Amino acid sequence: DVLPGQLLSELAMIKAAVAWEVIAGELWGRRDPSRHRMSWDRALRRLRLQLREAGVRDDLVRADGRGNVECFLYPGDRVVDEA
Repeated sequence: DVLPGQLLSELAMIKAAVAWEVIAGELWGRRDPSRHRMSWDRALRRLRLQLREAGVRDDLVRADGRGNVECFLYPGDRVVDEA
């Protein structure tokens, strides 16, 4: 099972809005990312819940309404990937 931190790390490394299938392919394998839709939804839900519980702003991980998602950083924000 993918950890929320892995999902956030992938989004942060890409530095742009990207189709969910691209991230799913990175996390669960590239064969057929569409079969991982339920896993994607579950991982994204868990990530958002953990961010909310930690007091992190809601728009850090945001969707654009067209199937793309991104790690949205404000000027001065930085990402430290310790994976």
